[in-house]
Amino acid sequence: MNTVRRPRILVAVLSAVVSMVAIGCGVPTTSSSRPIDPNAIPGQFTETTAATTTTSSTTTTVVEPPPSTTTTTLPVEEVQLYFVSGSRLVPISRLLLSPASAPQVLAALSEGIPDIDEAAGLRSALPPALVVDVAVERGVATVDLDPAFTLIVTGPEQRLAVAQIVLTLTRRAGIGQIVFSSDSEPIAVPRGRGDLTGPGELVACDDYDNLLPGGFSC
Repeated sequence: MNTVRRPRILVAVLSAVVSMVAIGCGVPTTSSSRPIDPNAIPGQFTETTAATTTTSSTTTTVVEPPPSTTTTTLPVEEVQLYFVSGSRLVPISRLLLSPASAPQVLAALSEGIPDIDEAAGLRSALPPALVVDVAVERGVATVDLDPAFTLIVTGPEQRLAVAQIVLTLTRRAGIGQIVFSSDSEPIAVPRGRGDLTGPGELVACDDYDNLLPGGFSC
């Protein structure tokens, strides 16, 4: 009898212990469901998460080609202009538009000495605007001077001024001789040695050779 009752008592004790443990651990003893009070739910479980959509934008930079630059090279040529150094005439080089005509060359001569050459002691005996016109025909250049030329330019200065014109023009291809006029009337001009020509008499580079420095010749 004692042997049969002990196991029953032991089972009863174990059942009581399990029930106490379940109650202490908070395990519900009923299978029925109950609604949850919203106020009892922690805030982190009720927060609404906003979905963020990132839009990737692509910027396209259009590189335009630089405007085309057209470079125009004007043709030029070197000419020799004669200016006064002491009592002599020396040539300096100038670049003029090509082909340089006789009027262009005499206009450049009449402009006077460039600053850099003036500093070197060169000067001009030919005042500006006293050469009115020049025409070339069959190797002869006819230079028409302002009537004021013989009044403004006198003595040795007139000889140097005429020499500047003759030496400069006869350095041009196609011009071998010069004749001077004023108001289209032939006039006399001094040669390099000081003697006068007859009105309308032709002169050439050789007539002013004595005014060139050593080492220079026509």
